Amino acid sequence: MSQQPTVPTEGVDGTRVVFRERVHAPVWIWLLALMLTASLGVAYGFRLGTASGVVAFLVSQGLVSWWLLATAPLVVVDDRVLRAGRARLPLRFVGRIAPLDTAQTRDARGRLADPAAYLCLRSWVSRSVLVEVEDPDDPHPYWLVSTRRGRDLAPLLAAARDAAQPASAD
Repeated sequence: MSQQPTVPTEGVDGTRVVFRERVHAPVWIWLLALMLTASLGVAYGFRLGTASGVVAFLVSQGLVSWWLLATAPLVVVDDRVLRAGRARLPLRFVGRIAPLDTAQTRDARGRLADPAAYLCLRSWVSRSVLVEVEDPDDPHPYWLVSTRRGRDLAPLLAAARDAAQPASAD
């Protein structure tokens, strides 16, 4: 009988979630979308009639709402992985963690950015967390993840990373 490996299978989420945040668009984006789709409805309604205008508004507002909800990334830390959007980073490969303020995030997105970094960013979120990757086989030196709760995420991620480390044999 062969022994099972003690290292968790890649791509498998843990069972105990310690942090979860859906990075939704702010209210002003929703209001802007509402105004744009309403103007589309007025334009169609003026040319083709009220019923066509209402249909154009409802269809376009439905599509924009679906898009805003579908593209809102989920940031999750559990007992095995850090998930940001569709990407997963096993906790054993998490290195240093730094919550970034608005100015630091702007620099990390722009002039100081590494083209090989994994970015899970939303332009309407001004803060982020930088997570160094300690996997020699991973092409990404770090992850830059938009979050409104970076000061909460960083210590929870560090604690989860430390708890997930295998016990060293002395």
